[in-house]
Amino acid sequence: VRIKETKHIISILRNSVTEECKTTHDDTSFPMKPQKILCVVREVLKPDDILISDVGAHKLWISRMYPVYKPNTCIISNGFASMGIALPGAIAAKLVYPERQVIAIMGDGGFLMNSQEIETATRLGLSFVSLIFHDNSYGVIKSKQLNFFGRSAFVDFSNPDFVKYAESFGAKGYRVESANDLKPILQDAIKQRGVSVVDCPVDYSENIFGLSKKSINHTKVGAENLQPLHMARSKYFLDSPKLSSPNTK
Repeated sequence: VRIKETKHIISILRNSVTEECKTTHDDTSFPMKPQKILCVVREVLKPDDILISDVGAHKLWISRMYPVYKPNTCIISNGFASMGIALPGAIAAKLVYPERQVIAIMGDGGFLMNSQEIETATRLGLSFVSLIFHDNSYGVIKSKQLNFFGRSAFVDFSNPDFVKYAESFGAKGYRVESANDLKPILQDAIKQRGVSVVDCPVDYSENIFGLSKKSINHTKVGAENLQPLHMARSKYFLDSPKLSSPNTK
């Protein structure tokens, strides 16, 4: 599709994000969808506050769904896309902007790659929130394996008790056990002096990144697993003429 009117496209995408947040506002399904989690995070943070994204499926959802109102308030590791960037990134953000709230979002895999940096942050007396999207797997790799091969391999793993793990460093640990828990937990975590670690189970059934409509139709995954993917592609206009400029021929 040739895009001639960028403002038209941006307006559609911006409106889709706004509508998605309205739609998910009352969604109480659990584990929570990433869209819901990110909309709650946006409600909790002020426009000047900083979100640091690790690398994984959550990064792609943040790129698509998280509204940003001021420059350099949403930091995403692209390029080399280094997993484990969020915790040290949050330390840097808090050292540079001690007056701002900082939330670092990471998957459980990315968290475990640099979780020892909780000690660094605690030793330096820094305060920020580490929000873990917990799905016991490397989600993007798993989605692509299912797409190409119809099965996954070596991408699932177990995790420690993140609450006790955080406490072992002298940090505060929280566990989200229902959709209604997340907002008050984040609000409380932001008020804490020191590092807070929030363990939040996530439902990645709508992961669509890297999956074309053709590849979804030809994947070997069962039909019951394909329906949310087709619905997600439709929801985010990936198969829609809505993204065409009104003047595009």
